Amino acid sequence: MIQAIYDGMWDKFIIASDRNEYELDKHLLDLESDTRRGITALTYLKQGSGSTLDEIVKFQTAVQEIEPNQYYHPIDELHLTVLSVISCIPAFELNEINTKSYADVFRSVLRSSPPIEVKYQGVTASPNCIVVQGVPVNDALEKLRNNLRTQLTDAGLRVTFDSRYKLVTAHSSIVRFRLPISDGQSLLALCQQYRNHKFGRIVFTDFELVFNNWYQNLAVTKSLASHSQLLPHS
Repeated sequence: MIQAIYDGMWDKFIIASDRNEYELDKHLLDLESDTRRGITALTYLKQGSGSTLDEIVKFQTAVQEIEPNQYYHPIDELHLTVLSVISCIPAFELNEINTKSYADVFRSVLRSSPPIEVKYQGVTASPNCIVVQGVPVNDALEKLRNNLRTQLTDAGLRVTFDSRYKLVTAHSSIVRFRLPISDGQSLLALCQQYRNHKFGRIVFTDFELVFNNWYQNLAVTKSLASHSQLLPHS
């Protein structure tokens, strides 16, 4: 199912490349005026092995050499979205919700959840972005997401998860298109070269619940709760 989603994205990217019909994100041209904010449970890729991150950055840098004017997520902001609890809404503010209630549920769920291991293999893209494909090695991520959905809902908290689509993948966005693509064929060729590239694996043990903007920029991100899991003894 996850690979089918990635393949569907790729098919749309091929069409966009052939027709030069990319979807440009104008918000990225004026981030300071973008008031969209939300609540997200996530985990950062920077806790992974250096070799995996190096491989991801190597690909990101290669894209940047072809398309220097696009938006590139900084390495310390690369993340895996566990659950978009409240999708980004214009002018949303923390005083609209009881943040402690969300934090309590988040910590409660994470205390009974194991670490999450994700295999990063291949890239895919859409008309508006390029992502590294992540595939969970077991059902731990799916269970964590479902437990968060259930307990947040049972607590009667304001949520909007799954309003756009049900999150099932484990991808990480690394490039977003904000200006016209200058060399679409070279970009497509590079993505094809990395289509099945093995970047490595990451075991996620540190998780956060954050107040965030659409792009998870750390400059405007506020941590509401965090949880670190212990790796099982071998």
